[in-house]
Amino acid sequence: MRRPRDEPRHEGACFVKISGAATMHAPASRVWAALQDPEVLAVAIPGCERLEPTGPGTYQFALCVGVAWIRGRYAGNIKLSEQHEPSSFVLSATGAGIPGSASTSVHIRLASRSDGLTELTYDADGEVGGLIATVGPSLLGAIARRLVGRFFTRVDNVLAGTTPAGWAWPATGS
Repeated sequence: MRRPRDEPRHEGACFVKISGAATMHAPASRVWAALQDPEVLAVAIPGCERLEPTGPGTYQFALCVGVAWIRGRYAGNIKLSEQHEPSSFVLSATGAGIPGSASTSVHIRLASRSDGLTELTYDADGEVGGLIATVGPSLLGAIARRLVGRFFTRVDNVLAGTTPAGWAWPATGS
């Protein structure tokens, strides 16, 4: 979530900021649609066990992920906001479980390329509390980069038609 600069941070929390890019093998309009589709999000989010829409651009989730030696189940919410189709939006998520809590705000930008591909860039700010915060910002940053990379690879796999058995990308014109 976006936090005003003067808002106090929680004591004992660990803060992570990461940025990156990925080349998506589809036009920006199709990448946009995939990143807005709850079925695609459920396939792409690492450890996702459940993702249910609760309203336009809002979801509840349950997932099981491990951070270093700490593994746990988390429940929370995702919200898509600041949407400027098909070029950018913000994905905010908050979750909590026995091992701790996490919140993040990810600004995603899509840029069409002349070869029909899309250059996706992202900037993410996260806050982690509880036992998982003891891992430290360096390791949490590395884990976050790996999870985000896995997420965008899975979205790209959906776009390319190489998703898990039993799931197929719906036919769209673009």
